[in-house]
Amino acid sequence: MLSIPVYDETYLITLPNLHIEGLIFGSPFVELNDNTYITSSSGYTAKIDYSGKGWLSGKKNSFTATLYPTGKEKETLYSVTGQWTKTFEITDGSSKKGAVVDTYDAEASPTTPLTIAPVEEQDPMESRRAWSKVAAGIAKGDMDATGVEKTKIEVAQRELRQQEKAEGRTWIRRYFTLVESDPTLDQLGPAIGVTPEADKTGGIWRYDETKALLLPTKSARVLAETAELK
Repeated sequence: MLSIPVYDETYLITLPNLHIEGLIFGSPFVELNDNTYITSSSGYTAKIDYSGKGWLSGKKNSFTATLYPTGKEKETLYSVTGQWTKTFEITDGSSKKGAVVDTYDAEASPTTPLTIAPVEEQDPMESRRAWSKVAAGIAKGDMDATGVEKTKIEVAQRELRQQEKAEGRTWIRRYFTLVESDPTLDQLGPAIGVTPEADKTGGIWRYDETKALLLPTKSARVLAETAELK
């Protein structure tokens, strides 16, 4: 979910499926497939269909998208087609009939560089540190090492769950709280077929700002952990 308070709008965004292509040739890249939706409290929905390069035809990272009033998919307001990593065109109405109203060149558009702490200074559970050895294996094309390191992480997590079960306790989440329902999901979800899947997610989890504010700062946690080690 994305909220933009200045416009008093909220968006429910579904995520695409992805897979890695090019591993056999030593030049891996991310490819998205299937479709996703962005639906807004303002009454509009976008449907994005992803496709990629096949064995005989197509271009990698290709997609088409349409924007329409929610619930009226055939009343296309704008269409988009192209490659999300290169260039795409936005046309008025149907892509077959509409005039081009704008273009976007991803390669020519500057990106904001990420500001990231060195891996050794990150929390052990931060993604770049926790998965660093897996990422290194993929970068080298060493699938054996990648599999071994990935298995270590998964086994460690399963052991923690088994320990909690044996002790009769539940892991306390730092930033999220389990809720019975979410009004935004209830409002926007039905328009794009999104419903809670408790069997896959263990329920509906929402970011809990109260919990986050009560957490000690990172520097305080580091001092506490150092004291425990001493």
